[in-house]
Amino acid sequence: MKTEKEFLPSTKSEKIFRIINICITVAIMLTGVALAIYYKVEGDPNNRFVPSLGLLLYGFIPLVYEMIARSKLPNSVFLIFNIYLGIAGLWGSALSGYINVSWLDMAVHFVMGYLIAALGLFFLCRTGENKKMKIATVAMFCLFMSLFVEAGWELCERCIDLIFNLDVQGAVVEGTNAPLLTDTIQDIACNMGGALLFTIHFLIAKLTKKDLGIASMEKEFEIRHRLFEKKDKKSEKNIENIEKNN
Repeated sequence: MKTEKEFLPSTKSEKIFRIINICITVAIMLTGVALAIYYKVEGDPNNRFVPSLGLLLYGFIPLVYEMIARSKLPNSVFLIFNIYLGIAGLWGSALSGYINVSWLDMAVHFVMGYLIAALGLFFLCRTGENKKMKIATVAMFCLFMSLFVEAGWELCERCIDLIFNLDVQGAVVEGTNAPLLTDTIQDIACNMGGALLFTIHFLIAKLTKKDLGIASMEKEFEIRHRLFEKKDKKSEKNIENIEKNN
């Protein structure tokens, strides 16, 4: 059973940051719907209708997590989600960025390899396991979580191509029912590069016992805010004390 002591009241700055994150998510979702309607009316030569409409569904992922966990996502994690949704979902897929910008796909996979590894640390911090595990074990967990998510993503792309007759993984090779493996292997390699960068970053920070952003990351990840907070005098005093200490 979770106790009240595990939850802290959100500060004013955290509330403002959360509102900004929510506004960004809603803006991306509405843009996706608008693009889907536009492609349906004006034509969709690049098969962007499904990815555009998909932004509406992806936008609910943070809410689904929060409803299950009964606590708010840390603003940094929420921001990571918005960065991915905006660059990979909106710019890359809905606006054909992957077609028009040759290096965008590689850059997105590299950056997301790093950020998803950081999410591995987030889940360990939320369960408190990061303090029980060896440094090397935590680093390997973050690395393999990133690779696992990447593998799942590539499988989802293949399923989407088969179900909706799209070419997310590249154009189908003539005479076959599958694209070249080049794009998939490239995506996995870029993701691994980003995940390895986070692993090295984490290990250097721990072995040198310097912050380097990792200690700050862990501190924020460990803080839990109740999903629906009640306003009372005690919580207001706690917020004031937290803001003074920061």
